[in-house]
Amino acid sequence: MNILILYKDNENKNIIKDSNNNNLYFFKQKEYSYKKIKNLKNEKDIQIILYIGKNNFLLNIYSSFLNIPVVYTENSKNTEDIEVILQNKLAYKDRKDLPVLMYHRVIDDKSEIGFYDTYVTKENFEMQMKYLSENSYTSITFKDIQNGEYKRRFDKDKKYVIITFDDGYKDNLKNALPILKKYNMKMVLFLITSETYNKWDTDVENREKEKKFNLMTKEEVKELIASDLVEIGGHTTKHLDMPNVDLKTIEEDLNISNKIIEEITGYKPISFAYPWGRSTKESRDIVKKVGYKFAVSTEDGPACFSDDLFEIVRVGIYSDDDIEKFKLRISGKYPFIREKRNEMKAFRNKIRKFFGIKTKQ
Repeated sequence: MNILILYKDNENKNIIKDSNNNNLYFFKQKEYSYKKIKNLKNEKDIQIILYIGKNNFLLNIYSSFLNIPVVYTENSKNTEDIEVILQNKLAYKDRKDLPVLMYHRVIDDKSEIGFYDTYVTKENFEMQMKYLSENSYTSITFKDIQNGEYKRRFDKDKKYVIITFDDGYKDNLKNALPILKKYNMKMVLFLITSETYNKWDTDVENREKEKKFNLMTKEEVKELIASDLVEIGGHTTKHLDMPNVDLKTIEEDLNISNKIIEEITGYKPISFAYPWGRSTKESRDIVKKVGYKFAVSTEDGPACFSDDLFEIVRVGIYSDDDIEKFKLRISGKYPFIREKRNEMKAFRNKIRKFFGIKTKQ
């Protein structure tokens, strides 16, 4: 982030600790002016102002005219949370953030269509990757941003996307990887480590059974990694439904999964995907405890990427997503649209409840 700090005294200048991923500029509160801030914005692309003190009416006017959001804090020692607050303010300024896409399978034959819509065709996947390439998107992995580099995602020259795949189907190697190579796109694969097929969807009694789709062998995963385009993350050993599993079992499972991933890749995984996107606060704490730095859900979690790095929302890409739908999903605005929808739904249900009308799910 490019941050202008308006400080009272010199000790306030240390409020932002991460100078590697933030560009910091300073004016003393008695010395700043509209013209100075405007010139600095033009020269250094100032994205946000941090004011050490109470809400300032004149600064709010400057902020409005210059289109630079302001964050106020009276506690200059609030170094831990302040960067999270600044990023949230920037994300909600334009209601957009770093898009994290979710895929499962890429198919090249109609016989591979299953009951559940967890696939895209090879043709559509290529069309989507081509769109990203032609529109100057840079695909990144969680390893690329593990030291806080995601704080630079608001820079004008940054157009990031994270492409994720769940489970580890054989078609990821056969169909997805050649296309990723063609357009120089990276992916993060959240790997089920101890199954050979999608047993969690086929061997079920209380819902529709999925067709059997085989997962990659360890050797095939290594072939995927050899492309230098793939990060491997955790996804449990057997696709655990974490809210319905005791915490001790979860921790044991994650340790086993991590060990297998480390044997395959040579590194400890830093990113994790909750199976079915489901988690609880307690299970998220276990994910942190075993050493992960990031964890993704599906639709649950805040719209702003950095509000909770252990409940990062993703945007699912499905079989009926044409290029116009894909443009919306890749825009970075989709989680905010979904959040607004949910807020309106909750408001309408509140009204219904007040008048004794049945609420909607």
